[in-house]
Amino acid sequence: MKKALLLFVLMSLTLFTHAQENNYEELKFFKVIQSENNADKNSLYAALRSFMAIYYANSQNVIQMDDKDAGILIGKATSVFDSPSMMLSAYEGWLDYNLKLQARDGRVRVEVSHFFHHNKPGNQKKAQLGVLTKADEYTDKGMQKKYHNKVWLMLKEQAAKISSDIFVNVEKVIKEGATIQSEDDNW
Repeated sequence: MKKALLLFVLMSLTLFTHAQENNYEELKFFKVIQSENNADKNSLYAALRSFMAIYYANSQNVIQMDDKDAGILIGKATSVFDSPSMMLSAYEGWLDYNLKLQARDGRVRVEVSHFFHHNKPGNQKKAQLGVLTKADEYTDKGMQKKYHNKVWLMLKEQAAKISSDIFVNVEKVIKEGATIQSEDDNW
């Protein structure tokens, strides 16, 4: 009987370990942007610095690491999350994210990751959904699952929009930065 019970427990453990999917991987977006005129690392880094100054109201509070020699800028920023209805007002708060910009000769890599939702002080703690992952649903149980899952999808859409806006603006700054530098050299 003991052997049968032990065998059952071992078989159950193997089933449970394979039942989990890789949905708990953190939500992350990245893009490699090629420079049209094959600009060097220093000019691309300068363009990335100007992006940070233009895109964020107070770039000094956003930038966490600034390494000109390596061509890396790392920042931590926040976006406001407003609920579209009164039913979801407990979820109102902020969506924090990390931003990593790397410049190399001829290209730039932009990575937006570690999206974290936290709600306003005084709202329900259960309405703080935390780190966004690649999972399709936040939860499949509980009384609030309908609302959690609805807001989960809205947060993921907002994260995708934030990332897309950053990619577009970095491309724009790199294109303009390279053009401005070549025109300003002939003064």
